[in-house]
Amino acid sequence: MSRVVWRSIEGGSYLVATLLLGYWLWANADGWLSQRRLARRLEELIASYGAPHATERAFATRREAQRGGPVGRITIPRLGVSALVLEGATSRSLRRGVGHLETSAFPGEPGNVDLAAHRDTYFHALEAIAPGDRVVLSTPDGRFEYRVDWARVVPPNRTDLLAPTGSRRLTLVTCYPFDWIGPAPDRFVVRASPVETQTP
Repeated sequence: MSRVVWRSIEGGSYLVATLLLGYWLWANADGWLSQRRLARRLEELIASYGAPHATERAFATRREAQRGGPVGRITIPRLGVSALVLEGATSRSLRRGVGHLETSAFPGEPGNVDLAAHRDTYFHALEAIAPGDRVVLSTPDGRFEYRVDWARVVPPNRTDLLAPTGSRRLTLVTCYPFDWIGPAPDRFVVRASPVETQTP
């Protein structure tokens, strides 16, 4: 191979590496800045709510929710997870936080609340989740605490796990394996049941 060809390949490799690093830095900075900006918006929403009943407020929050806007914060104390929950599971929302699947219940409504996030960002710590772990959703409608029932790996076609339920449930979903490079072949699903609700 001639020196000119080799240098062209080397230069192209450096360019690709620089572009990939730049994209990674931009995506992380965008996520971090968005979390800070949207956290202020969430605090404003929480301060503005005054209705007495969590379920009624949850329906009001659903009506007022804007795609990509904040609807709450998820914390998993044992794992150190704390991230904003945004309305919708678009690529932009998932880059900036945890996405609430729009077809699922809102925190405070009866049914299954479905939340999704990337395995290499906001839900990376789910790799260590265990039955009994606490998961807390804080929204303008109240504070909703859940306890993990189970976590399992499923194929991507198991959308039935995101379907409505007759009772209150929380379902977290991310891609699997956690250390996979590229599109992951499976999904990691966590199911939790409510423990208590506190309204502001």
